[in-house]
Amino acid sequence: MKPCRNYTFSSSLAPAIEGLIREKRSSGYMYNSNADVLKELDTFCIEKGFDSETVTKTLSDAWAVQRDTEGISSRNIRVSNLRQVSKYLISIGVESYMPQMLQSTETKIAHVFTSEERKEFFECLNKLKIKRKNKRFLEECRVIFRLYYCCGLRLSEPLWLTWDDIDCDSGRITILQSKGYKDRVVWVTPDVAEMIRKYNEYISAECPDEVLVFPGTKKGKPINEVTVRAYFQRTLAMTSYVAISNPPTIKSFRHTFVVDRLNAWMENGENIEDKLPYLSKYLGHNSIHESLYYYHQVSEAFKIIHEKDKTSNIVIPEVNESEE
Repeated sequence: MKPCRNYTFSSSLAPAIEGLIREKRSSGYMYNSNADVLKELDTFCIEKGFDSETVTKTLSDAWAVQRDTEGISSRNIRVSNLRQVSKYLISIGVESYMPQMLQSTETKIAHVFTSEERKEFFECLNKLKIKRKNKRFLEECRVIFRLYYCCGLRLSEPLWLTWDDIDCDSGRITILQSKGYKDRVVWVTPDVAEMIRKYNEYISAECPDEVLVFPGTKKGKPINEVTVRAYFQRTLAMTSYVAISNPPTIKSFRHTFVVDRLNAWMENGENIEDKLPYLSKYLGHNSIHESLYYYHQVSEAFKIIHEKDKTSNIVIPEVNESEE
C-alpha cells in the first residue's frame, strides 16, 4: 500500500477519526483525500478548543461555516467528512449530532474536451515557459497529462508509477494498488511510449537512481498533486477557451477518454452493453454502474449516442464524483 502523509491525530475526536479511517480502508477504500480533510478537522478542533469525544451541534455549526474562498460544493465536502465521523460514532453506539448539507443550485456537467480543445491544450503545454529550476516538473507534467488522456487515469494514479510498472516496448503500464486496492493494466500508443522512453533518458540524468517515474522534491516521494494542478491551470490560462462557463479540469481528461471510446464503438457499430464490462475494468471501477456515470454525463452532448445506442433510454444511476 502506498504511504500516506505522516500525521498523528490528537484532538478529542482522534479515536473516532482513526476508527473511521481504519473501517474505510479495511473495506477497500484508499481514503487518502478524505483523510486529508479529517486532518484539517482534527487541527480545527484543537485550535477552536472543542473537547467533546463526539460530534456536537456547536462543532458542526462552526465547521460548516462557508469560507470566503469556497463554494457550496467545497463546503459540503468538508461537512460530508464530518458526517462520516458522526455516522461511524453512531454505528458503534455513541450518540452523535448529524451535520446538515447545503443544497447546491448548480448543475455541474463535466467538461469533455473537443478534439480542437485537446489539440490546443497540448500545443500550449509544449509552449509553456517556466523558470529553469522548475523545468523538471514541467517535463513531468507533459507526460502526466498525456497519460491522463491516453489511459483515462485518475489524478493520483500516474504519480506513484515506478519504472518497473512501465514497458515502453509493448506500451503496457501496470497501475498498482489504486482505488479499492485494485491492480490493473492500461496501454499507451507507440508515440506516447516513445515520448516516455525519451523522458526516461531525461529524468534519469536529472534524478539518478530514482525509481519513481515522476519524482518530487524529496527522495522517494512523487510530484505532488498541487504542482500538477498548478501546471494544468497555467496551461489552461494560455488557451482560447479558458473563460468559458464550464472550463475543463484534470478529470476532464478521464471523461474525454471515455467519451472517445464510446463514440468510436458507436461509429463501428459495436454494442455498448457488451463493451461496458471491459471499459469498467479498464477504468478501475467496481461495476459497470460506476462507468455509466459517464454515459449520463455525455448523453446530451454526443448525439451519436442518442442516435445509435438502443440503451440510451435506460435509467442511468447517478454516481457520486468523489467515489468515482
